[in-house]
Amino acid sequence: MTEAQKQLICETLMFLADRPDGDRPSIVRLGVDRATAERVMKKAAEPNSEFQLSEIHVLFAALVSAPILMPSEEAFYERIGFFREHAFALAGGLVHAIGATPDSAVGSSGGA
Repeated sequence: MTEAQKQLICETLMFLADRPDGDRPSIVRLGVDRATAERVMKKAAEPNSEFQLSEIHVLFAALVSAPILMPSEEAFYERIGFFREHAFALAGGLVHAIGATPDSAVGSSGGA
């Protein structure tokens, strides 16, 4: 991932982690509680991170759910620092990259 992609992912995860509505909505939005989402965010900020499929799901879910929680494109840009279309494009890129990865490269633990 590029530095800009990492920043976009981290900003969307921070936005979602800062929401006051607790862990249950986080689990619905991201598939994990806020503490787990924070661990994935820290991992995404590290250089050369490798992710489990479940962690890639968290990245994908953050990228697609943050834009729908913002009332406008302007609000999204002001809070996240990127346009919504960038979040959706990166989410699509994650799915494409996983789809293009041979099953043998993913391994039984779901790492990618």
